[in-house]
Amino acid sequence: MHEASQEQLSFAAAFLDALPQAALLLDPDLRVVRVNRRLTTLLRLPEGLDLSPGTPRERIVGHLAGMLDRPEERDRLLEESETHGPVTRTTDYHLRDGRVLRRRRAPVGDGARPLGHLWLVEDVTRQREAEEGLYGQVRKLAALADERAAFAGRTLHELRTPLATVLSFAELLLDPVSGPLNPEQISYVDAVRRNALRMRSVAEDLPRAAAGGPRAEPRLGQVLVDELIERVVLEALQRSEGGGPYIAADCPPGGPPLVADAGMLTGALEELLGNALRFTPEDGRVEVVGRPADDHWTIQVKDTGIGIPLEYHEEIFTPFVRAPNARREGFPGTGLGLAGALDAVRLHGGAITVRDREGPGAVFTVRLPLAGRRAAGAARP
Repeated sequence: MHEASQEQLSFAAAFLDALPQAALLLDPDLRVVRVNRRLTTLLRLPEGLDLSPGTPRERIVGHLAGMLDRPEERDRLLEESETHGPVTRTTDYHLRDGRVLRRRRAPVGDGARPLGHLWLVEDVTRQREAEEGLYGQVRKLAALADERAAFAGRTLHELRTPLATVLSFAELLLDPVSGPLNPEQISYVDAVRRNALRMRSVAEDLPRAAAGGPRAEPRLGQVLVDELIERVVLEALQRSEGGGPYIAADCPPGGPPLVADAGMLTGALEELLGNALRFTPEDGRVEVVGRPADDHWTIQVKDTGIGIPLEYHEEIFTPFVRAPNARREGFPGTGLGLAGALDAVRLHGGAITVRDREGPGAVFTVRLPLAGRRAAGAARP
């Protein structure tokens, strides 16, 4: 019997010493069977502390309780020392020296009265610090999202009334009852009306963009790309009043029409062109190039501006993200425009990509299927 007991103790010692964690094995009466070297080191047990087989567990519990920093954890540990049931439990303990130890207590064997109890203890200080840092970042992101949503709501509220006024007066001027306008004046007022409508649509979409929600479905109709490009470029020239970079349009007349929402595509192209003009010096050049293919149109906006760092070629389409060189050089912007443009293009089954051009600047390429999103969906396997 004595030989069997010694063999069991030797096996327990070898088993515990082979474990990667600090370990303590207790018998059914909660007396020490074996403590491995890792536990002695981790708990910094005194060299003279008697931990021979049969030693009461309270010697280790009392030592650990004296190391704890939080009274509630110390009380809970001492209360647990009264009994061990057939339940596995994991507990974290904060030590006075700044470490955090995680103890997993598990019964050995089945039944209401286990054959013994096993403690596995590990230092999780770095893990807990990383978790707390992650939780802190999540809280900051949540607060930032709340701020963005509040900003979007305030912006929409502040813009509604003036935009409604602009639209009312534009429609009043276009009404023949108000008096005749010559063709040039009509084009100016119509440009005001269309841009006010687009601004209202953008403003109403701000809360959705801030919250990351879905955008309204496009109102489909036939869109002539050459006329779209001509109109957007002409309005940009009118706004520039002869200043700023050189602006050119290159698109063959005619060509197959797109099935698309004219307002959404106009807004997307205006954003891409406005973005190019904003970051291009006055002696630079901006081109809008349209080319039809068998089943799609390609529209490119090329500029000779400050360019976009390669690592931001995808990031700049994320709401509220701006390239570091744009922020560093003090260019104004919210980081919403390109995200909105990509959103509008994707709703039509299209895509936007960006690349550096030879020399300074960037090239934004928009690819739009002729039949809109339905055709793009049908083409996918």
